[in-house]
Amino acid sequence: MDDYRRREEPFSLPPRRERHGSLPSRKERYGSRSARSNKRRLFTKKWFFLVIITSLLLIIGGCSTVVFTAGTVDLKKIENLEYASVIYDQEGKLIGRIGVNRERITIEELKKHNPDLIQAFVKVEDARFYKHNGVDYFALMRAVVKNIIKMGAAEGGGTITMQVARNAILRDHDKNIKRKLKEIGAALNVERRYNKDQILEAYLNSIYFGNNVRGVKLAAKIYFNKDISKETLEPHEVALLAGLPKAPEGYNPFRNPEGAKNRRNTVLAIMARGKDEDGLDPIISKEEVQKYQNMDLGVKEEYLEAHLKNNEYEAYKAYVIGEAKRNYDLSEEELRDGGLKIYTAMNPKAQKILEKALTDDETYQGHDNLDGGATILKADTGEIVAIGGGRNYKPGSMIRSAEKKGHQPGSSIKPLTVYAPAMELNEDINEYSKIPDKKFSIGDWTPQNYTRRYYGDVELSYVVKQSLNASTAWLLHNKVNLSRAFNFAQKAGLNLHPEDQGYAALALGGLTEGASTVEMAQAYTVFPNNGKAMRAHAIRKIEQANGTEVELTEEAQEALQPVQVFKPRTAYYMTRMLIKVVEEGTGTRAQLQDKRPVAGKTGTTQEYKDSWFVGYTPDYVMAATIYNLSTEEGKRVELSGGTNAAPLFSKVMSEFLAGTPVRNFEKPPGVEDPEPPFELKPVADLKGSFNREAGAIQLRWTDYDDRVKYRVERSEDGANWRPIGETTEGAFTDNQIEVPQPGDPLSGIFGGRTYHYRVIAIDTETNEEAKPSNVVSIQVKPREERPPEQPGDPQGDLQGDQGNDRGPGGWFGGDQGRDDGQPGGDQQGDRPIPPPGDRRDDGEDNGWRLW
Repeated sequence: MDDYRRREEPFSLPPRRERHGSLPSRKERYGSRSARSNKRRLFTKKWFFLVIITSLLLIIGGCSTVVFTAGTVDLKKIENLEYASVIYDQEGKLIGRIGVNRERITIEELKKHNPDLIQAFVKVEDARFYKHNGVDYFALMRAVVKNIIKMGAAEGGGTITMQVARNAILRDHDKNIKRKLKEIGAALNVERRYNKDQILEAYLNSIYFGNNVRGVKLAAKIYFNKDISKETLEPHEVALLAGLPKAPEGYNPFRNPEGAKNRRNTVLAIMARGKDEDGLDPIISKEEVQKYQNMDLGVKEEYLEAHLKNNEYEAYKAYVIGEAKRNYDLSEEELRDGGLKIYTAMNPKAQKILEKALTDDETYQGHDNLDGGATILKADTGEIVAIGGGRNYKPGSMIRSAEKKGHQPGSSIKPLTVYAPAMELNEDINEYSKIPDKKFSIGDWTPQNYTRRYYGDVELSYVVKQSLNASTAWLLHNKVNLSRAFNFAQKAGLNLHPEDQGYAALALGGLTEGASTVEMAQAYTVFPNNGKAMRAHAIRKIEQANGTEVELTEEAQEALQPVQVFKPRTAYYMTRMLIKVVEEGTGTRAQLQDKRPVAGKTGTTQEYKDSWFVGYTPDYVMAATIYNLSTEEGKRVELSGGTNAAPLFSKVMSEFLAGTPVRNFEKPPGVEDPEPPFELKPVADLKGSFNREAGAIQLRWTDYDDRVKYRVERSEDGANWRPIGETTEGAFTDNQIEVPQPGDPLSGIFGGRTYHYRVIAIDTETNEEAKPSNVVSIQVKPREERPPEQPGDPQGDLQGDQGNDRGPGGWFGGDQGRDDGQPGGDQQGDRPIPPPGDRRDDGEDNGWRLW
């Protein structure tokens, strides 16, 4: 009974020592060091909670202050797109907005046709949306704790209302506590003035969905080709849209379909959550999740093209956005919603011409497997005036001109890595220098020319014109070397891979990662700009809404500085040779319609997959490429720089520069034209004539160098030669000849006397003799005599005998008392003898005839 009572009494534990006996104390058991450690842990926990409580008090206090001091906010700002950043061309004219693509939809329309879409966004973005007053303090506290634990921004804690306040009202994306407090205060004010439906409508019309589209209505069109004000989305389509705002570009279904699908499937699982999980009704059942997760994304780029096809300059604007992120450290949100003014170097005329050419099927000569890209820069600044997206470019897709994607530049790299460096490093090398184009090997690599033959010792200008591979590789190996060629290319602006430090890459352009047209155009600015490489950039400046200029990052400031790569002399000499490429080499199809000066280089890659032409005038540089999309057998088209890319250059630049002043390439101050090296050559144009008045034979030829003298040799039989004199000029007179006299019938019958001449060029410094010239033969005849004057000449037009010196018998007449062959004598000595019976007494011929 007592035991029962004791069980009924309230149970209480005896003192610790009574329960466990005389146990050693904590200090006795663990020592004083453990006790101190325990105190420190307690102290750390206290501080941890103190920091949390203090942070919350600061937030609450800040919110209270902002709520009472902030003025009323106007949700209608969502209708005003002034906060979108604007882009201007080189003349300061508006060419586009960032974030401007948006179509409005009302909450009533959404409730009627797509109520699940509204609920999905609430589940994914803010499950407690209908319970809080604009600020979810529970989520905010959770975010603060996680951020403290992670020592960074691990979680934001923002509600749908806070996102509306940030994007539509404050337009401020600074990551600091002051902005966060303003955002909280604005959200509280929004909730006090507007109901949940109004806030949701503002949110769904302002949220960003990637591909330069804002608002859920246009997003549904570009991804699924559905008008959600009239059509209902499938659950998997709803899930994709609801998942995009977290990272619109990261989950872009066109660029990253795998990431987009993973995000969609995550959202599908969220859509199946019940009230026990997030307090909201499920949108789909647990059983349906797997069904919709197995479906394809359902997006098509043709939808994107159809609904954004009227936008202009999309490729250029996309490049500007990327450059603003890289060089100005601006986020996507800041660019979309910051109200920035972005001033660019875009030339609308050039951009339209380039876009038209790249989308024209004629550019690709009827081949569907081809695509292209091109970039035009101002030579003296590096500013990008036009950039092409490609044959089928759409907003959000890859900019063909700015992406490498393994497109090797081929021989268009040679001036940057071999030809110009060879002249820069060797003062004695210029366009006239003889370069061996012969078979040789470097290790197991034997470079071959396109024609599969070698050309011996040829001038460098010929090597460049014909893009000879063997002689180019010889120059690289013997006059430049790999490390220096690599460094020259890097300084010029090519972002090479470490593995590119090889002969095939630097001599023939077989780069590991390829090159973009932006890079190639940038690198070629060294030639029209006296050896200085100007860095390619599209943006001139960026201003905030208040007019304050946004500064470049320190890295960008350094990267955009011009770099002196070559001496002005080297750049000028290179230009001289690249002009010849266009005039008479592999790039003749790059000539412009108005025949203005153009220099450039073709490029063709291994197996003819890619074609290039990089050319320039004194004012602009353009890099153009046409390439195969697929290299599969049966699809691949054989390309060459001269046949495919060069005509694209001509087409674009001819139209762009039409009507503008023509400028010639100017020689830099203090630079002389290259002197061709002395070469002893045989005379090839020897000519001669008989001067009857002087009784001598006169010879003439081209005198090609002051270093040369000439020995004149004569032969009377064409076999035995003897020297008759020397001269340093291109003329010689032989007055040591015998002139047949009239009265010698045999001389007249047998044609007179013939002399043969040749000239031998001699190097005065080495006494080396060239091969004999061509042989010229001169026939010297007696002067012709006229028959005696006939009495009774009715016309009186036969010339009288001025000398009256006819001999007996009167067979030869008309001597005029002179023996100088004038007037009308045969000074060449080669007039044929007329046949007997020729009685042409025309008074014009004072030579002699056999009667």
